[in-house]
Order: sequence, then structure tokens, then C-alpha cells
Amino acid sequence: MLKPAPLITFMVDVEDSRKNPNRCEHKLIDILMIALCCIMSNGESWEDMESYGKKKFGWLKTFLALPNGIPSHDTFYRVFTHLNTASFQKCFLRWIKSAFPDALPEGEYTDIISIDGKSIKGSRGKGKGKRAVHMVSAWSHRLGLVLGQQKVDSKSNEITAVPTLMEALDMQGALITADAMSCQKSIASTCIEQGADYLLAVKGNQETLQKDIQEAVEKHWELNPKDELSDVFAEQENKGHGHHEYRCCWVFTDLNLLSTHAEWQGIKQFGVVQADRTINNKVTTALRFYISSKSMSAHEMLNATRIHWEVENKLHWVLDVSFNEDACQTKHENGAENLSTLRRLALNIFKMDRVGKGSIRRRRNDCAWDDSYLTELLEQFIFTSVNHGC
Repeated sequence: MLKPAPLITFMVDVEDSRKNPNRCEHKLIDILMIALCCIMSNGESWEDMESYGKKKFGWLKTFLALPNGIPSHDTFYRVFTHLNTASFQKCFLRWIKSAFPDALPEGEYTDIISIDGKSIKGSRGKGKGKRAVHMVSAWSHRLGLVLGQQKVDSKSNEITAVPTLMEALDMQGALITADAMSCQKSIASTCIEQGADYLLAVKGNQETLQKDIQEAVEKHWELNPKDELSDVFAEQENKGHGHHEYRCCWVFTDLNLLSTHAEWQGIKQFGVVQADRTINNKVTTALRFYISSKSMSAHEMLNATRIHWEVENKLHWVLDVSFNEDACQTKHENGAENLSTLRRLALNIFKMDRVGKGSIRRRRNDCAWDDSYLTELLEQFIFTSVNHGC
């Protein structure tokens, strides 16, 4: 079981953005802990945090100071909308890094890290141009955890947020996978400079590159209509729950077929994945093109492209279904970002837990109904003991 350092070790260093914090009625650490326990216990809003605190006051008092009782929902709102998002993110990153295993199997990637963005739909503000808060997250395949996140500036897009997130992570030796939005020369360079490799999807935003890959693939198919399993061709097949999926991959190492290959730092190969899905006797086919700085066999590339979708299935889907993230109505960007950090802290705790059973939604219910289960999680991942004040 992964065992990070106690979260409280890093949470006490979160910058208190309030004026004259020593004169405030409520300690910042108390506010952060009540909010986290509330999120873990199926709460979602500022009102939920106040209500949770009042209902659980006796239990919370066993490990929090609470000198002036439970803060109001307005206080929770003000604190989280003014809380320094970078400081809170630093707390998150330091905690997760403390869970990294010291030794890894020789010759393997230290990790496959999938990077992808997600909008918090309910945070869309009223009025023209008020976009929803958009977060870019990094998902670790080896750890099964969120490694970090970065908010996309309201006047920009993922292209600027992804390098910032990557620079905050320890990517040495990892394979970074990302969708076509992140297929940018600057992002490829950042990977190489950080000692990582990249596997980037290619679409129309890189028109020349896409065209060159497509022409190379079509020419290969004309000359080699029947490929056999080898390092340059691989296939997989899956059946179940009324659908059938066939996936195959070709890899190419002749970079001279790409007119712009010199502009992509570290590039060593390119490839194509074909996915044929049959659902209710209806067949759909999709082709996806990729470039990579890592020399991989077709089987390895096929696996890596499939692993990338964990960021959707194990992170984004869970945040929406189990945490109702899209229903979050907080319009303030800082508030929405800090709430998203709380959700990811809670999600990582549940992912590392080996005592609780069932889905994330069920474990959130268990935390709300059973103080002993929540206490056990606090002792495992947040405090060394919950029998003393902060």
C-alpha cells in the first residue's frame, strides 16, 4: 500500500491569505480540515461544510482546536476564494511526491503519466465570455493517483497550462501521454528537458504533421496489405457487455517521411492506431496518429495509448459521478480551483485506502455515516494520530 507522509505536515505550510490571521476567530488549519472531512463525507458546498461542522462538532473537537466553534458558510466561502491557489497546490504536490516508491523495476518506465484537461461546467459565470474553470490534471498509471493539476488561464488554453504543470512534477524517466491539444513543440521540448519521453496524439492543429503521417501510413498499407505480428505491427481484441473492439497499431521510424520532424525535439518514431468497435451490430472505425520520443514496439505503443484513457475513466469520470464536480456552482475562479484540489485530495486518499470497500461514492457515504472509518483514514493519511489538537 502506498504510504505518503502525513498530509498535515504539508497542510500547515499553506499560506494564510487573510489579513491579520492571528486576529481571526478561526484557525486556517481547522477550516481546511473541516472542508476536507466534509468533501470526504459526501459534502459539496460551503453550506455543507458549515452544516457538517456543526453536526460533527464533538468528534472534530477531538483533534481540532476550534476556539470559536464552527465557521459560517460565508467564512468558508471567503477563505477558499482568497486562499492562495499556488500554495495549496504546492501542499498537494509535496504530499503526493512523498508517496513515490523509492525503487522501481530495472528497465521499466518510472511511470506513464497521462495529461488531460477537464472543465467544471457549473462554474461557468453569468455574462458574455465567462468561461467555466478548466483544470489540467496529471494522472499516474503506476500509482493510480492524481499527481497534480493546473488551472487554465481564462484568457488562454491548455497549451500554456500544460508546461507549467509539467515543470512542477517529477517526470524523470516517465512517458508522458497527451491528446492533440498538447501536441505542441514547446510541450515536446519540456518533456525532453525534464528527462522524460512523450507520446502525443496528432490531429488537425498540426496539419502538416498529420498529413505527412497519413500519407506514410496509406503508402505502407498499399505496399503491405497483410501485416503480420512484429515489432512494427501489433493487435488486440476485447469482447464483453455486448460490444467487440479490435485495435491494431503500426509504428514507423523513417523520420524523413515527416517534412517537419526536425522541429520536434527528441522525436524518434511515429505511429497509427486503428480502433474498430462493434456495438449492437454497428461498426465504427477510428484512426489516431501519434509521435513519440521513445523507441517503442507496436505492442508497447498500443498499450500506452490505451493506458492514456485512464485519465478519463479513473479521474474525470469519477470526479463527475462520485463527486458531482460538474454540478459545482462556485463561480469564483479561486474558489472553484481550491474546491477541485480538495476533491483530488479526497480522491487520492480513497484510492490509497485498502480498508474501505466498494465504489468511491460508497466510501464517501461510509465516511459520513461511520466516524470510525473516517478516523482510520485520517490516521493513515493525514495525522499520525487524531487524538490531539493541531
